[in-house]
Amino acid sequence: MRIRVKFGKNPYSNNFACSHCGQRFDRGGFFLRIEYRGILVDIPICAECYATDALYEGMIDLTTHHSAHPIGRA
Repeated sequence: MRIRVKFGKNPYSNNFACSHCGQRFDRGGFFLRIEYRGILVDIPICAECYATDALYEGMIDLTTHHSAHPIGRA
């Protein structure tokens, strides 16, 4: 089984919803993408949530696409 993971400072200028607070943002923050068998799960974090240096966690569903998979603080 192979899972592709892409993460780092948000490289895109798309309109995202933060996976933690739900705030809309279009730049900055952190971006995580998990890809498995053609299913994409994105976990964008806005700059304000990312600046808190919190540790986040969530149970990731790899059976369906998700553009802002909800996560909480660990």
